[in-house]
Amino acid sequence: MASPVSADTGGHGSVESLVWALSEGLTAAGHDVTVFAAAGSEVAGELVATLPGPYAREGSPGDWHLCEWINLCRAVQESQRFDIVHFHSYLWALPLEPLSRAPMVHTLHIWPYEDDAFLWRSYPKARVTALSHAQWGDFPDLHPVCVVPHGIDPTRFPARTESDGYACYLGSFRPGKGPLEAIAVARAAEMPVVLAGPENGWFTENVAPLIDGEAVRYVGPVTGTARSDLLGGAAALLAPYTSPEPFGLVLIEAMMCGTPVVTTAIGAAPEVVDHGVTGMVVADTNQLPEAVAEAVMLDRRAVRRRAEERFSVARMVDGYLKVYEGIVNPGVR
Repeated sequence: MASPVSADTGGHGSVESLVWALSEGLTAAGHDVTVFAAAGSEVAGELVATLPGPYAREGSPGDWHLCEWINLCRAVQESQRFDIVHFHSYLWALPLEPLSRAPMVHTLHIWPYEDDAFLWRSYPKARVTALSHAQWGDFPDLHPVCVVPHGIDPTRFPARTESDGYACYLGSFRPGKGPLEAIAVARAAEMPVVLAGPENGWFTENVAPLIDGEAVRYVGPVTGTARSDLLGGAAALLAPYTSPEPFGLVLIEAMMCGTPVVTTAIGAAPEVVDHGVTGMVVADTNQLPEAVAEAVMLDRRAVRRRAEERFSVARMVDGYLKVYEGIVNPGVR
């Protein structure tokens, strides 16, 4: 079965890493995979370079919306070559369903809002998958074909049985993610906190004044081994969300390193974190400091084991393969 995947074309974010892992896993399972992405992208199988580089680089347009549209339209243009076309570019490919010569699968990697629901309702037969049961919970009339949680390669996130004693916040700097809450929780728990992620205007105005280099440190954006080293060295990952997340990739990255997660019971977090096993999930942010104290006492080996059981890339690949096979061979179980 050929399984092309339309990939986000800008940088090396969570969507790109997940598409890469999915294409690797599908190829390893013996399937032919074509990835539509920017030139220079590392993929397993065939790469169709739809742009000379990521957004605003190497001659590509600076408008990322335009880059996405160029990418997904090229996949539809070549859709006659494939058994399945799997899009990860929001739900923007839905209006192109009538033009595709191959069945489409769509995965939304953000929390859906009314416009997303409107788009899906306009194409009610579209095959949309979910990252969690919570993701589409606000729209009970919309039913994903399957829930496929994210998966990562355990070998890229080595487990550590002992931490370096700091709390960690890793993610984008915006209110709903809870970076200010993370700083407050770490202070209340009397732990230093290390912040990581790309700077933006909100960071400069709200977070930067709180950084002192000791109790609150900032290390910038981290990728590759620097990312796993930071997560593995943390006594706990702080994810005090105040807005719902459809999944939370950094949660499973931390847990794969053996690092427990302290988070709030909002969005998909209660599905991802096993309370009392891989971290602590609290209903009230006032409970977070106490939850940190409990989380750091959890068995880091058990955290890693549960993460491998639930969130390996092999499980993610198997989940999507069941979706694909149900489309290509609908009568076969």
